Amino acid sequence: MKYELRNQKTVEIRVPTLDDAEAIVELIKQADTETLFLAREPGEFVTSVEREKEVITGVINDSDQQWFVAEYEGKVVGQCSIGLMRRVVRYRHRAEVAFVILQDYCDLGIGGKIMQECIRWAKENGVTQLELDVVAKNERAIKMYEGFHFEKVGVMPKALRYSNGEFVDEYNMVLTL
Repeated sequence: MKYELRNQKTVEIRVPTLDDAEAIVELIKQADTETLFLAREPGEFVTSVEREKEVITGVINDSDQQWFVAEYEGKVVGQCSIGLMRRVVRYRHRAEVAFVILQDYCDLGIGGKIMQECIRWAKENGVTQLELDVVAKNERAIKMYEGFHFEKVGVMPKALRYSNGEFVDEYNMVLTL
């Protein structure tokens, strides 16, 4: 789906294709160097284009999850995965969301457009509760999530430990659909 952004340009939020594999690998490698808000240290994301193609194929063929990429001016600048927490009946109403957007493309509204697609997918698949974890210092993301009515339901103290020894908390957030 194409969306107009705050800068009057458009972003396309779509399911990735095998042709996106290299761009996705590069996106993650770059994002890992830009922010401390991801789960990895720079250099810990190790994969190949061939392996990424296998992952894309697996997600495309799995009705319990979905993956979206954000394409802006011909470049993949963000991605989001959404999937059921567990595949057993008692948990099938819950899905987890995870985002990555390159720093140069933040504040344009891309994250919000991706979230709209995630919420649409969730509703179409009988999900009534979306969940995510966010680094407590990631104020921009928290503000966006709260704008979609996610609520903080818990804190995981010292959830991440950076290579410099610093610990940071994560908030657990939930959106009831």
